[in-house]
Amino acid sequence: MVRTVRAWGLLALGLVVLTVPSFAEELGGAFEAAKAAVQASALEAAGKPVPQSGRDLYYFTKEEAAAAKKKWAFREQTVINNKDLVFDSDVPADIQAQMRADMAFMGTIKGSGATPLHKKIFGAVDGATYLKFFNTRVSGIGMDDCGSAKAVACVIPFQDPSKMWLTQNFIKFDHPQISRMMIVFHEARHTESRNGNWPHATCPTPFLDANGKDMVSIWTGATLAGEPACDVTPLGSYGSSTILLKNVQKYCANCTDKVKMDAGLYADDQMGRITDDGAKQEMLDDFQK
Repeated sequence: MVRTVRAWGLLALGLVVLTVPSFAEELGGAFEAAKAAVQASALEAAGKPVPQSGRDLYYFTKEEAAAAKKKWAFREQTVINNKDLVFDSDVPADIQAQMRADMAFMGTIKGSGATPLHKKIFGAVDGATYLKFFNTRVSGIGMDDCGSAKAVACVIPFQDPSKMWLTQNFIKFDHPQISRMMIVFHEARHTESRNGNWPHATCPTPFLDANGKDMVSIWTGATLAGEPACDVTPLGSYGSSTILLKNVQKYCANCTDKVKMDAGLYADDQMGRITDDGAKQEMLDDFQK
């Protein structure tokens, strides 16, 4: 998910509003002015954003991506010498510990092979390779609502294309470890300003699965028809995270059966978001190599 303008939230100041109304009004005026200034700056740089639907994923135009690239370009940033993650203070301590444990797990992966597309995007199925991919793209992790109560995570190019934002949905939904890594590596792909931040494609309408039921987000349950929640290339955020999971399922030599089963389950789900027939066939062929 990529957003162009960070959605401003003031949970802490909301408590102040309840206890000190006069001071809250003063803060509120300053807050709205600051919010308007940030939004005006972003809109001036990229033109009016496409209105969002409030689903779990967000769209940004090619023009907006080009503006972000002009402002930031692509900057490889190592996160504390590849040894730790950088969190804002508002990220709960247990989530920080969970993400550090998740990334430590990724760092232990040893592979017996890799498909051609995996080699093109990541390199070998190897823990050190995955950590390098992530740490040279994501410089920090913070909390945001990402513009919707149904959002999971996002990148906001105009604020900083190397910053990843998590939402309460990342925290409150219980998903397997490898699926949490699917989310963060998906977002890491969106930091690539040199590649236009890999924008999503719009899902078709209607958008049905093999059983004729509406396609929904495996994470939040939001319906996807007509939403910017698909890919038409194997190299985008959905394509690349699917390729990562399929390679873990197929080639991880030291993963448990449970990890490989989860990787396959979530990869198959994400594969449904690849809506271009040629791209999907390229990925299916790749998984056989």
